Amino acid sequence: MPLTHAILGFLEYQPMSGYDLKKFFDQSVAHFWSATQSHIYKALENLEKEGLVESQVIPQEGKPNRKQYQITGEGRGELLRWVSTPLPLEITREAWLIQIFFAHGITNEDIVRLFEKRIEAIREYLKQCGVAQAHIDENHEQIGVKRLRELWQLTLDYGTDYYENEIVWLEKTLPRVRKLPALEMPKR
Repeated sequence: MPLTHAILGFLEYQPMSGYDLKKFFDQSVAHFWSATQSHIYKALENLEKEGLVESQVIPQEGKPNRKQYQITGEGRGELLRWVSTPLPLEITREAWLIQIFFAHGITNEDIVRLFEKRIEAIREYLKQCGVAQAHIDENHEQIGVKRLRELWQLTLDYGTDYYENEIVWLEKTLPRVRKLPALEMPKR
């Protein structure tokens, strides 16, 4: 499961608390994989039961104790096995394409608006990728491994290229949408 393996990957960098892991998710892989705090804690619990991570409680003055996790040797082996195994192709699920598929009952102008709003949303997302770029640089300074930085950059480049290509497709397709045949309902 990608969440548990992402946690193992982060813990390979350094021991972290669940809070630290959430922060790392948000600053590094959120542009292609998100995780809630509750999912992270549940996964940590399971990983510890499986012996892939271990935890220790670190007392803190004036604050609640901190539970810090670190990857075990068995966890490193599992991470290495997983990252070196090709994964099956995951077919993208796009809810907005379901809208378009069944949009025969709305006007061409309404469909154009859907496309235009999609373009706006993607452009906003691409701005956020600039924030992700800054986090790659910050995280690299913290971890200090050039190879990691380059691999992180590859994932960000994939995301930006993917959505830039979607904008190209949307803009190329808009003239076709404007010329769709008149509204007519399917025969029953």
